Amino acid sequence: MTNELFEFEILKASRTRLFQLIESVDSKILFKIPENFNNNIVWQIGHCITSQQRHMYMRSGLPMHISQEFMETFKIGTSPHTWKSTPNVDQIKHLLLYTVNQLSKDLESGIFVTYQPFSLPIGISVNNHVQALQAANFHEAELSGIILSYLNHN
Repeated sequence: MTNELFEFEILKASRTRLFQLIESVDSKILFKIPENFNNNIVWQIGHCITSQQRHMYMRSGLPMHISQEFMETFKIGTSPHTWKSTPNVDQIKHLLLYTVNQLSKDLESGIFVTYQPFSLPIGISVNNHVQALQAANFHEAELSGIILSYLNHN
């Protein structure tokens, strides 16, 4: 389980950095879609939360710690152009930390027993919750890079 704990610590550090970023960037920039991009910083961060919840909890047959509406707002294939309402930044900040703290409790309690495998778009199969956590870390690193490129366009 050491690998699981290490992967969790990476996710926690990533979420802390995203939280600090969202706290320090002007709201206009958070919602701005830079030229030649499809999404904004708010979407990228909401998508990180949604993907981690779907891949860890939904595929384990467990309830997610986000609402259906939140998931529908930030799942793959969506963008700010498809939003029915503007997401609440305070809710996103809350979920960034709440979901990682809840994951810590859930990993410790051993609730991740079954898993429905799936393949990532990059051609790698995810077969259990630890691999889903590893994939979440990779995904969040990718999206953090995109967020940094957004900031360079402002």
